[in-house]
Amino acid sequence: MATYKEIQGFAVQNFSQDPVPSVAGWTSGGNLPAATFGLAGAGTQTAGLGFGGSTGPVNGVTTTAEYNGSTWASGGAMGTGRYLLGGAGIQTAALAFGGLVPGNSNATEEYDGSSWTAGGNLGTARQKIQGCGIQTAGLAFGGAEPAASNKTEEYDGSSWTAGGALTTARHSFGGAGTQTAGLGFGGYTAPNPTSNATEEYDGSSWTAGGNLNTGRREVTGDGLQTAALAFGGNTASDATEQYNGSSWAVKSSLSTGRGYSGGAGTSTLGLAFGGQTPSVSNATEEYAEYSEPSTFQNDGQVFYNDTEKKFKLTTTTNAAWSTGGNLNVGRSSLTAAAQSTLTAGLVFGGNASPFNPAEEYNGTSWTAANNMGNARYAPGGAGTQTSGLAISGFTSVGNQTTACEEYDGTNWTAGGSIGTARYRMAGVGSQTAALACAGSVSPGTRQSLTEEYDGSTWTAGGAVGSARYMLAGAGTQTAGMICGGQDAPGTLLNNTQHYDGSSWTNSGNLVTTRKAHMAGGTQTSAIAFGGQTPPSTGVTEFYDGTTWTTNPATMSTARGQVAGTGTQSAAFAAGGGTPANKETEEFDGGGATQTEDIDVT
Repeated sequence: MATYKEIQGFAVQNFSQDPVPSVAGWTSGGNLPAATFGLAGAGTQTAGLGFGGSTGPVNGVTTTAEYNGSTWASGGAMGTGRYLLGGAGIQTAALAFGGLVPGNSNATEEYDGSSWTAGGNLGTARQKIQGCGIQTAGLAFGGAEPAASNKTEEYDGSSWTAGGALTTARHSFGGAGTQTAGLGFGGYTAPNPTSNATEEYDGSSWTAGGNLNTGRREVTGDGLQTAALAFGGNTASDATEQYNGSSWAVKSSLSTGRGYSGGAGTSTLGLAFGGQTPSVSNATEEYAEYSEPSTFQNDGQVFYNDTEKKFKLTTTTNAAWSTGGNLNVGRSSLTAAAQSTLTAGLVFGGNASPFNPAEEYNGTSWTAANNMGNARYAPGGAGTQTSGLAISGFTSVGNQTTACEEYDGTNWTAGGSIGTARYRMAGVGSQTAALACAGSVSPGTRQSLTEEYDGSTWTAGGAVGSARYMLAGAGTQTAGMICGGQDAPGTLLNNTQHYDGSSWTNSGNLVTTRKAHMAGGTQTSAIAFGGQTPPSTGVTEFYDGTTWTTNPATMSTARGQVAGTGTQSAAFAAGGGTPANKETEEFDGGGATQTEDIDVT
């Protein structure tokens, strides 16, 4: 009898489950019984545990909740209510330690799947502590004493003993791994409030690992030292990254950006729950990522799912721009908050009267937000949808404003005035750690100055290598990136520069020289799109920290002076052009692998 391989030229393999889920990334799970932040987590995606935390503003709760992969149920109450605590273990054998009661706690409790009992006290009481491992071999490290701590302690199931000190004292950070192979990343490391540093523990000492692409505090993690997941962070970050033991890779963003959330699971099956958005959240999200098995043998990727008794085919989506919801007010020279996202976008200002509108995007439609206090166009932008920053800008010919405004998701309030008023600059970073890069102080002039914002005051930073305006930027205050623009003689620029928190250095050139474009992402994983060459362009490029490459996807409407930001997997472009339009386009980076049933009848 002839085989399928003899007829078709390849074998059909059997798998017990689809190697790639229909939808990769984060999807909604069942809500926590109560909105909670600063809670600890343990377990897996289908057997998770959340405990402690605060329902706001400063109360520590004893609540325990158990997750079965779809819904949360109440577990046994903790003996000591607390938040900003550490956790380790699994759903039926968990460990809770430290935290804020109020007052720093050294209490340890052990969970058996139904009730908590007292364990041995930590040697040093602290909050904002991180942990990993199991109930009988736990690891507690870092935290606030109240100053950032570098202490490590190891638990043997009954008592804690001192371990090797962290290289850098930190708190409000993420962790993963085991007692002999631990991982700590991000957090607050004085004087840096949003560190990107990673450290690895071998059971006795900590050493440096690969840096996060997005430095942040209040980040959550799960997984192992060689396969970890980092997600969320301060200013309601939705950033997700995956660690392979040496470097972090940017992954699909959380649907709801948040800090101080609970976490559990692995690097490919993660769980995020609760946190601050900045309001306290009860939302749960599940992360799923399966890679194709190395044993795939045929080009068509045809396989047989012997659990479902179906023949299937895997396909991969291509990158593309598609039509999104229109702005309420069409305009150009508007600006996007640099760290806002496709599903939580914020734009403001522009050259349409009254020059001060702001709008929020949910991935489908734009909603009018409260207007800025100062009418302006071509300002710089930083922060997120719920923590935005409008920087300086142009009020009329020859009149630039030094005014900066901060957005909390509802209202705009005055922030610290910038030192040099200007417009058409690049805004980079968050509301409390921003950069204002280059720009123009009047028609025909170009600037090379950089100013840094700490949430209240602007100070001088390192000068940009080439004076320019109409440039684009991305990244953070300590790992920023700018590209393109126009210099004083009117020549377009294609060079890229990196900022390390004090000075700029040159990097790879854009493929398409342009000005009045937009960018998003990080210093090592960025996207640039639109702009003027001239004429206007819709070309999209990807940056890997060294080299720009042209992506096959091109915007449907070529335009400059457009607002937009995002990542290589999801971005938006709104308004812009001449004449100004309302049009929004959404970018899908593609690469998602889907499974389809094959009809063999």
